[in-house]
Amino acid sequence: MEVHFAYHHVVRTAQIDKAIAHNTEKLNKFLKHFAPDLVHLHGVLEYNSAREIPTCSLNLSLPSAVLHAKETEDSILSALQECFKDLLRQVNKHKASLRREATWHRHPPLKVRAKTKSTPRS
Repeated sequence: MEVHFAYHHVVRTAQIDKAIAHNTEKLNKFLKHFAPDLVHLHGVLEYNSAREIPTCSLNLSLPSAVLHAKETEDSILSALQECFKDLLRQVNKHKASLRREATWHRHPPLKVRAKTKSTPRS
């Protein structure tokens, strides 16, 4: 997987790099069935000076879809964490649709009709 991050008005720290590395490793576990050279993760960490709110946006390009996640939180690390959580949720949902789990869902068996009382034989 190719990973590219841009920082707009955000200082790149070791803590941010560690959080990105940890979350991309977790994401890689879910994407091991996709070809690694076809998977691209683009992220932007920015601090909007007009609203003074840190924002994280992630774009994950897969061979079969492009997934987007954008979060704003109180700190840049919490925005990054929530953004990755949303992206993981979307990846799981996309993989379920590729496996067509909705069509393979088993319905519960029909209830057996109550047997009618038979008259005792004499």
